[in-house]
This record gives sequence, structure tokens and C-alpha cells, in this order.
Amino acid sequence: TALLPLVAGWCRRLGGHRIDVEAADQDTMMVLLRRADDLRPGAPLEPWAWGVTVRVVQQHRRRAWWRRWWPGEVPDRGHLDSPEARMGQKDLARQVQQVLDVLDEAHSQVLILCDAEERTAMAAAAILEIPSNTVKSRLRVARAAFRAEAERQGLHILHLLEEQEDV
Repeated sequence: TALLPLVAGWCRRLGGHRIDVEAADQDTMMVLLRRADDLRPGAPLEPWAWGVTVRVVQQHRRRAWWRRWWPGEVPDRGHLDSPEARMGQKDLARQVQQVLDVLDEAHSQVLILCDAEERTAMAAAAILEIPSNTVKSRLRVARAAFRAEAERQGLHILHLLEEQEDV
């Protein structure tokens, strides 16, 4: 049950506005429950849950991309009308997602874990199962790419990337 809010946040941040986040969250939890026996005894839970979440969200993003070209129903986007998604927050989230969509996956994942979720490089490294120095390197490159893309798109969201010394 501790994974529920974590997975929901990951699905929202990784999937953005293009997917039905609630469906991705539910699908991820179903996979986690179905595959719980695959987790090695004593192995950390978060890296395994992160990997499953990334794969499920990727599937949802691919389906959403195909849905643009294939006739049929568009998934309900009601989650965007929640109290948390007021007008300013909704616009900010859309702008951030626009930039994240352009970045390569490795960089957007590091930004989500370190900047959006405020995890340390060591914590992100444990989830991604890569060395912490790799996280730090990717984070520097990702922040620079985020800034450059935000400027290219003319977005005013650069205040979101204040340098963090503890990373």
C-alpha cells in the first residue's frame, strides 16, 4: 500500500497529459501485484517498482500515440479537472511536460526523480540501478537540456531548475 501514491506520482510525471494516468496507475499496480513473486527476497522494492512503472507508462504512451491516428474513443481526461489541477498549475504542468517530452528518456527520468521528487542522487541511483555519479552527470546534462528546450519553446519555467547542491 505504500507504493500506491508513489506509483501514481510516477505515472503522472512520466506519462504527462497524453495518457490516461489513472489507467496507467491501475495497470502498473496490477503488474506489481501479479509479479510480486519475481522480486528477490531482500531486494529493494522501489527500483523494481520504478522499472515496472516505466514500462507500463511507455506502453500507454505508445497506445496514446496510435490512438491519434486510429479512430475510436479518446480516454477520459477527468483527472485534469481535479482540485489539484487549478488553472495555473495545469498550465505549468503542461509546459514542463512539453519540455520533458523532448528530452531523452534517461534525462527526463533523472529530472523526475531528483528535481520533481527531490530525491538525492544516491536514492535515484538505487531506483534506476545505475551509479550515483552517472545520475549526477545525467542530471547536469538534463538540467542544461531542459533549460535550452524551455528557452527554445519560449516558456517561462526556468525558475523550476534552481541548482541543488545536495545532488
